[in-house]
Amino acid sequence: MNMLKDYYCFVLFIFFVQITFARDNNSASLSEVDTTFIIGLSTELEEVVVMGKSKVKEINESAYNVVAIDAKSLHNTTLDLAHALDRISGVKIRETGGVGSNMQIFLNGFSGRHVKVFIDGMPIEGFGSSFRMENIPVTLADRIEVYKGVVPVELGSDALGGAINIVTKNISNTYLDASYSYGSFNTHKSNVNFGYTTKTGLVFQVNVFQNYSDNDYKVKTVILDVDSASAGYNTNSKEEYWVRRFHDKYRNETLILKAGFLNKPWASRLMFGVTLNQENADIQNANLMKIAYGGREYKAKGIIPSIYYSKKNLFVEDLHFSLTANYNASLNNNIDTLARQYNWRGEYAPKSSKGEGQYSLSEYNNNNCFVTANLNYQIDHKHYFAVNNVYNYFTRKATDAVANYETSTAANFMRRVNSKNVLGLSYKFEPNRKWNLSAFVKYYEVNVTGPVNISKTSTEEYEEQSRSFNVIGYGIASTYRLTSDIQLKSSFEKSYRLPSERELLGDEILEKGNVSLKPENSYNLNLNIMYSKVVNKVHSLYLDMGFIYRDTRDYIRRQIEQRYGGAYYTNHGRVRNLGIDTEARYFYKKQFSIGGNFTCQNMQNKEKYSSDRQLLITYNDRMPNVPYLFGNMDMSYNLFDCLGKGNRLSFGYNFQYVHRFFNSWQSEGNTIIIPKQIAHDLNLTYTLKDGKYNVTFEAKNITGELLYDNYSLQKPGRSFSLKFRYFFLRRN
Repeated sequence: MNMLKDYYCFVLFIFFVQITFARDNNSASLSEVDTTFIIGLSTELEEVVVMGKSKVKEINESAYNVVAIDAKSLHNTTLDLAHALDRISGVKIRETGGVGSNMQIFLNGFSGRHVKVFIDGMPIEGFGSSFRMENIPVTLADRIEVYKGVVPVELGSDALGGAINIVTKNISNTYLDASYSYGSFNTHKSNVNFGYTTKTGLVFQVNVFQNYSDNDYKVKTVILDVDSASAGYNTNSKEEYWVRRFHDKYRNETLILKAGFLNKPWASRLMFGVTLNQENADIQNANLMKIAYGGREYKAKGIIPSIYYSKKNLFVEDLHFSLTANYNASLNNNIDTLARQYNWRGEYAPKSSKGEGQYSLSEYNNNNCFVTANLNYQIDHKHYFAVNNVYNYFTRKATDAVANYETSTAANFMRRVNSKNVLGLSYKFEPNRKWNLSAFVKYYEVNVTGPVNISKTSTEEYEEQSRSFNVIGYGIASTYRLTSDIQLKSSFEKSYRLPSERELLGDEILEKGNVSLKPENSYNLNLNIMYSKVVNKVHSLYLDMGFIYRDTRDYIRRQIEQRYGGAYYTNHGRVRNLGIDTEARYFYKKQFSIGGNFTCQNMQNKEKYSSDRQLLITYNDRMPNVPYLFGNMDMSYNLFDCLGKGNRLSFGYNFQYVHRFFNSWQSEGNTIIIPKQIAHDLNLTYTLKDGKYNVTFEAKNITGELLYDNYSLQKPGRSFSLKFRYFFLRRN
């Protein structure tokens, strides 16, 4: 039955493509002179006419529902890569606190591991827990590509909700980019990028960055009565009080070294690298705000050797090959030894048992290997083929599972192994400049070994089990240029998303694994229309509107254990999402720009019956704890040659809005609502000597609104920061 449905969906989509793109197949191609238009950047078109297209524009005009932004426009801000994504239509960043807190990327109704993140085409999960989007400064990126739904095989992704590819600086020039910022809550961020290329083609690159914050901002919450806690009762105050976080320090440091060769007969590019990173984090609270910790900590350190190789015109002309591989060896520590129960004032009551959560001095090693190979071949100017394969092997070994061996279970010492392989084949047909079509197929394979609770009672009894499965997905994407200003896009995919290591095996801290999870599968449909226009060489207008449809089965849902604040994962069943996202931008030369985006989506529970065939009252409810209406708006104004030639003063404003939504199932009578969220940010940047010296002042959440993405897990209030940046570039 499912195969029959797959077939009919595919036939209907082909029919739609044929109707849309049938006319004018042999019409004349567009002019070879194409003015560069970069989303998010003002372009002074009266000064420069660019032959051909920028890489950003080329990606935006591909058949996929993708948005690419030039990250260089954000290099003077204090943003990390995650918060830079927060300004893209259809994307919402959800975080549980301040610097270093857990953060999820929310894209077209999907979040967490439904959305895959890549660094130069390599999955970011292969770089360890201390190398995350919320830690990496935006200056590391040259551009950011956001694929909403259908993902090209070149990324080798098993993503369900889309993918994000961070493209780092890959230039042969000599450059130095150094910055330091200081902000509220004793927050320090620094970054140094250095690159040098010799005349013989030797390349050296160094990147160093660090983040530190006390995260001692105020939160509003209930207070535990420590006297009742000492007597064995958890009694919280009826009222909420403003208190300051007291155990939430965070710091991380990362060093990236690369060296290699450019433009050699045997390699277009060969780079050897190593990444060293570490992080130290206090754990202030679990997934529930009413719980406060005063002594729990988490530490991690890792070393990641890597290699990148590419060769253009391998054996024959227009046959291109690339290989990327890395190996991540990380050591992680979870420390929970205090026999205390804290409240939010820092007061505590003694406990009869050790550990605020579960007595632990666990030390475990995560080892992760990723290998990505890609082969592209262009037969002629109309036909293109690509083959991509991504292999991932993950193991975890507990060398000291818990400090108290009497309370440990057999599960603590069982193997945890997960391997995945995704093979993709694609074909692109481009008969002219007006339209093209791409078709692809993906083969997914996974093997997992880990502990499974086989007990039928409340007493846990674990057994080591292994599971494996393989599936095939497919899709098609096409685009048609209606006029020189209007472009239509459509794409369809039967996609699969394999459970991640964290979902299958847990994180050894606050989340339990579930090796019985099934892979998610979904029918994804995207329809887009894009309009860009240049008027009188000084006015630029950009409009984009997209429609999304997702019909997902075996949806993996993260749930919170209400008593202790732990988390676990289950296969929910069927979920359907219908939505639109729009973006509009206007530019006047390089002087003024204003724009915004808006997303509306309805992610509904379509699981009608329970396992015993009883009608579920939550049928057709919106999925809980998922925003369905949100958007943002930004505006900037530049004064050129301010107090000197080559100097510029820039004013910026950013507005973010999230409509209120339910934290739990609405039909079950739960009335907990995450209220409407509104935030206003201001920034002021002064650059000297054409960008060589830069000073930026930022004010975030200037009205001091109470903000949280997950109910009661509050984000920082009003904050200020000052950033200094030096940038030097010498073209080789």
